[in-house]
Amino acid sequence: MKVHELLIQPYPCLDAERSVWQNILRSGFTGLFIALFLIIFQPFGINNWQTDYKVLYLLGFGAVTWLCLLILRLGFVKLFPSFFSEKNWTVGKEIITNVSFLITIALGNYLYAFVILFNEWRFVNFLWSLFTVVCVGVFPIAFDVYTKYIKALKKYGSERAVAPKATQKSAISLVAENQKDMVSVSSENLLYIESADNYSKVVFQTENEQEKQELLRSSLSRLENQLTVPEIVRCHRSYIVNLNQVNRVTGNAQGYKLHLKNSNFAVPVARKYSDIVHNLEVN
Repeated sequence: MKVHELLIQPYPCLDAERSVWQNILRSGFTGLFIALFLIIFQPFGINNWQTDYKVLYLLGFGAVTWLCLLILRLGFVKLFPSFFSEKNWTVGKEIITNVSFLITIALGNYLYAFVILFNEWRFVNFLWSLFTVVCVGVFPIAFDVYTKYIKALKKYGSERAVAPKATQKSAISLVAENQKDMVSVSSENLLYIESADNYSKVVFQTENEQEKQELLRSSLSRLENQLTVPEIVRCHRSYIVNLNQVNRVTGNAQGYKLHLKNSNFAVPVARKYSDIVHNLEVN
């Protein structure tokens, strides 16, 4: 695969997927690692510093790193959800984003060093520092992204046909938040349910084998609690799927896709729900 082809391949957007606390802890561990590295090895001439507060100053570099990552992960990722949407995320975007994070951290720590050391500000020095950081960091970042891409592709990239199951019909009634609007459908005909802002889109097959959809003002979690058929399960934060409708499974580095026998739409499976694919009977 050529480099430009690799850069446009789908890639999981993990920063957008993590919770606030996960991002806080992950950023904190990175900041702590930076601080401990500087305290233990004292590179870049730090060993020549003559001050009683050296450890405290070095802990400050870790704190700046933590703060920069928090601003980026909780700020930019949350403020621009469409840009960080996983369906549009690629290997190239992941590398560029990580390099941008690296540059921001370098800028934050350079400004911090300027303040605590009272050095004369020289733009040339800053550019050289930034250039060094990018040159040193871009290759391990690209290698790390590439190896994770290959690993995810091996895990999720296979294609398989799914054996049909004998199913027992049962009636499903999904009730909206106003307790008045309702969608009634046979469990055999339900295809999937998709979250759509404040609504949920119920997609099913009619008796004349036409695909139809109905909107209910309800959260996906609320509708999930109304379901009692074991084969109709949550597979993604935005999707519930009828596993009895699945006839083929494909995938890429972002995870599995469930292809339905009575629909052209492929339902995505979040990585934390991968077990439901492993439990499907394969032809």
